[in-house]
Amino acid sequence: MSFYNKYRPKQFSDFSGDFTVEVLKSQLIRDRVQHAYLFSGPPGTGKTSLARLMAMALLCENRKDGEAEPDVNSKSSLMIENDKHRDLIEVNCAVNNGVDNVRENIAEKLRLMPAFGKYRIFILDECHMLTTQAQNSLLKIVEEPPAHIIFFFCTTDPNKVLPAIKTRCQMFHLKRVSANNCKQILNKIVKEEVIAYESNALDLIVEECKGSVRTALSLLEQVSTLGVTEENVRNVLGRSPRHLSIELIKSIYDVNRGKAYRILESCHLEGRDFPALLEEMARNLMESLSYKLLKTSEEERDIELEFLRQIKPTLVLETAEHLLEILSKIRQNVSEDLVVQTGILRIIDWYASKKD
Repeated sequence: MSFYNKYRPKQFSDFSGDFTVEVLKSQLIRDRVQHAYLFSGPPGTGKTSLARLMAMALLCENRKDGEAEPDVNSKSSLMIENDKHRDLIEVNCAVNNGVDNVRENIAEKLRLMPAFGKYRIFILDECHMLTTQAQNSLLKIVEEPPAHIIFFFCTTDPNKVLPAIKTRCQMFHLKRVSANNCKQILNKIVKEEVIAYESNALDLIVEECKGSVRTALSLLEQVSTLGVTEENVRNVLGRSPRHLSIELIKSIYDVNRGKAYRILESCHLEGRDFPALLEEMARNLMESLSYKLLKTSEEERDIELEFLRQIKPTLVLETAEHLLEILSKIRQNVSEDLVVQTGILRIIDWYASKKD
């Protein structure tokens, strides 16, 4: 079983205090659950997982009054975990997106009473993929469903969901998971799986996944058999070794055009990811700025960035901005190597003029 399925949240506490979760828990505790919800947000932020967790709580025969958390060992929870609960119907709208699919998967099943619990629950994943006709066919159903029916609509693109459906749902937007929470999740998993790891490797995974836990877990699983080291993560991502970004920054502030050109030419021949290299350079520069702004202690600073202490903060900031300008140009051109080479050499000329 893949990590993102094996470690799918089974308790509301697994969502690390998200405000949406607090609202939903409060509704469960007070028995004020609504008949239709719409969860939106970027990929990998837990929309479907939260819908399944709500279903687990609503169908759990062992959940006590005044409590929100389901009993993960109850019969209904185990059936949901194994996708065998007859009262939970999940519909992949990316595939089943037509009127006939709505009729087959939803309309005909509304008449059936719950087989085990109090509710029959429908989770419509990627609901924005439903055709307009299919969404229109749902309007009456969602507006006046039987008392035992609850809908969960999950989408990465709420703008494509008809306003008429939105107004019939309680809407919640799930945000990207913070870097700290994502790192905590990865730390927990590597310990449970007894996987040797480097902290820098986990930091790199967190940086790459950009708030998507599913992406982070997929990447962690991918490198787990090789060893969760920074080098292996970089190789899987096609990222350049970190020392290349450091050396390029040094070549700028040393006004060493030859060194910069040699590094970039080598990166091109080795098929390095130029956008990732530029982004890492900009991140390193901003990290060095943060040391001054946040008054970071000597022990917490990255020793490899100490040479940037000698550079004026305004010049460090402007350098980062110039790197991001090159990054934006790459997306408009085919010859990445030429764009980056000319861009870096221009930055060196710019810094040389400022230095003089």
